[in-house]
Amino acid sequence: MTTRIVARRLRWRVAQVAIALACSASLLTAHDFWLIPDAFSVTPGGRIALRGQTSSLFPTTLSAVTPDRIVEARVLTADGAIRVQDVSVLGTSLRLAHPATQPGQRIIGVQLAPRTVRESPASFRRYLDLEGAPEARARYEREGLLPAVGGDSITRRYAKYAKTVVEVGRGRRAYERVVGHPLEFVPLSDPAALRQGDTLRVRLLLLGRPATFARLHAGSVAMGPSAGLDTVAARRAAAQDVSLETDSTGVASVIISRPGLWNMRTLQIMPATKGSGADWDVHWATFVFPAARR
Repeated sequence: MTTRIVARRLRWRVAQVAIALACSASLLTAHDFWLIPDAFSVTPGGRIALRGQTSSLFPTTLSAVTPDRIVEARVLTADGAIRVQDVSVLGTSLRLAHPATQPGQRIIGVQLAPRTVRESPASFRRYLDLEGAPEARARYEREGLLPAVGGDSITRRYAKYAKTVVEVGRGRRAYERVVGHPLEFVPLSDPAALRQGDTLRVRLLLLGRPATFARLHAGSVAMGPSAGLDTVAARRAAAQDVSLETDSTGVASVIISRPGLWNMRTLQIMPATKGSGADWDVHWATFVFPAARR
């Protein structure tokens, strides 16, 4: 066998190993799920259109959530709620559409069905570190709740919830409406009025109660039709993301440092209820909103 053939086979083997490692890493980490409106303001009689984006890099997407995974998709007005019926997949995005009849603010919320993973205690500990939850790992370790390394495998169950806001003309406000997701951001001031330099206060609810001293993240990218496709710009923007923590009432504040497409996101990990079919529950939540230039 010639030296050239050996070298070529060696390069091919190295490439195969690299691909396998990349795939393994992608399986270890999960992805956020965001709702991105095509437009944050539509005229009455028009149509609200949104993309469901799934990745670890806001607001890009790697794969489309299929409609069968949706537990509930609703549009909330100031005093009502309507199910979203128009759901489909386009490329790597979930697509949702809903008629915009009467004027007024809309809150759109989507809840995805939970999935389960069976893994070793060591794998679960790595998961906590990889997903940016070392404080949860430390807390549960102090409390003696983490499964012992070398013990029986555990079941981790995870579910995702996304919210955003859209204006239909100008009418009654809906931003304080609670959708009812197990983990949910609830704005305490109107996101539609945000300008560069303002501060947005939100309350984080976990199972209907304020999530106190919980870690979350916020960041933004420039508005534009390529925002969901430009991974280079998204990576630059992600480097400027900020970490926040809720206070004793479950409230956190984010300073709107620049105009653009903003998101807040968090995951909360907790022991599952006994007999529920899982050992640990992981809840993921996001909230997407716009901010204008001052």
